[in-house]
Amino acid sequence: MNGQVLENPMMSPFRASCVVFVLILAAALSIFVSPVLALAPLVAGVLLWAIFRHPTAALGAVLAFMPFDFMAIALGKFFGLPHMTLVSVCSKEVPLLLLMALLWRRNGFKPTAPDWWLLGCLLLACVRTLLDGSLVALWTDFSFVVPYFVGRMAVLTQAQEHLWARCAVWIVAVLSMLGLLEVFVFGEGPRTLLYLVLDTGGTEDGVLIASFHGQGFTGLREAATMVGPNSFGALCMIALILWWVYCRNPLPAGMVATGLICSVTRADWLGTAAAIPLLAVIMGQRKRFFLYATLALAMFVASIPVLGLSDYLFFAKTGEDPSAEYHQEGIVNGLKYAADHPFGVSNANLSPATTTRDSKGTFFETTYPYFAAAYGAAVALSFVGFLLRALRFVWRKQGRLGFAAVGILVGIGVVMIFTLPLTDRRLASWAFFPVGLAIRSCLNGSNSGEGGRREVSEVGAA
Repeated sequence: MNGQVLENPMMSPFRASCVVFVLILAAALSIFVSPVLALAPLVAGVLLWAIFRHPTAALGAVLAFMPFDFMAIALGKFFGLPHMTLVSVCSKEVPLLLLMALLWRRNGFKPTAPDWWLLGCLLLACVRTLLDGSLVALWTDFSFVVPYFVGRMAVLTQAQEHLWARCAVWIVAVLSMLGLLEVFVFGEGPRTLLYLVLDTGGTEDGVLIASFHGQGFTGLREAATMVGPNSFGALCMIALILWWVYCRNPLPAGMVATGLICSVTRADWLGTAAAIPLLAVIMGQRKRFFLYATLALAMFVASIPVLGLSDYLFFAKTGEDPSAEYHQEGIVNGLKYAADHPFGVSNANLSPATTTRDSKGTFFETTYPYFAAAYGAAVALSFVGFLLRALRFVWRKQGRLGFAAVGILVGIGVVMIFTLPLTDRRLASWAFFPVGLAIRSCLNGSNSGEGGRREVSEVGAA
């Protein structure tokens, strides 16, 4: 009646009966197996119900948990909690794959140019891996594909889109402040002990690896809950891009900028310096940019004596920084190596997921030469083609989501010149989900044209 669908009156008792049954089953199983394993079916059932019943909310929860995942799982392993690896998989990979399948069924999917470039890149990488490569390395290197396609199949309202962006900014802002406790209060002792006990490869000779320090820098680079400073700095870059597009409150921006500065990661600084000015130009917010650029410069200058960056900046300026020389040589040598091996030499010999610095072999901490050296020139060119086609696609979208995707693609594209950010699947999810979401929104025609221009003008006038 009145267009409303009446719910079956037996559904409520049925749901209650299912809950009681699962609880009784878990109690019975706990007699024979571990209580954790006995509760696993209940937890899995609740998660599946949440994903199928509220896919958008479940997607938001999974993305929100990503920055906390590494530290939560590591601490669980450190204190001896069982099955933490299984928990890690069930909290990220499984929900994202289920959401991708569910959203595909609900919203449909029509491939477009960036998708074909990415699928071609993935197919070529799979063929190369099947010859003599590592599936673990393949999954690590292309972990960004799943969140990208989740974004391609997701449909958000404007309110949901803005809520997602603002929550992302505040999550990183809070993490930036919490990470300062490690930098200025606790020191590197707790993280060193954690990495030593778990044997994560984050230490060398009993101390944290060089990425936590720097030539002329005696302090500790901020990593917060991420695996390292490089990942956390890139996360701060993405949060600042989302703040610039969606927010006006300077408080979270200052908090995130503090985290970005304290990560002491030049690649992420350069990525931010490339993305934010570009957004200011294409969004018509030059006055706002000059104001915040002045404040950011003042904040950075004030942080020099606090963090002890004087010698670090001096070595970087004079070219005496071994880290900068290492990255420069890595880019040049990587390109030469890729030219000498046009079909790649197998990801098993080069991927950080399957090798260590103590292993015999060649290492590249730069994404583009690494893809070419591990999988072949065709894969690297296809990956670059995907990035350029995606950038061209979202560039035409005159709305906040399109601008956010442009900033993220430019920023992460710069970062990938110097490091391998996509090997951190948590960071990859935050970077490529909005790109896929923007392409989907562009195809749907939402927030485009005059409506998108009105939205941007409102942002500039706010």
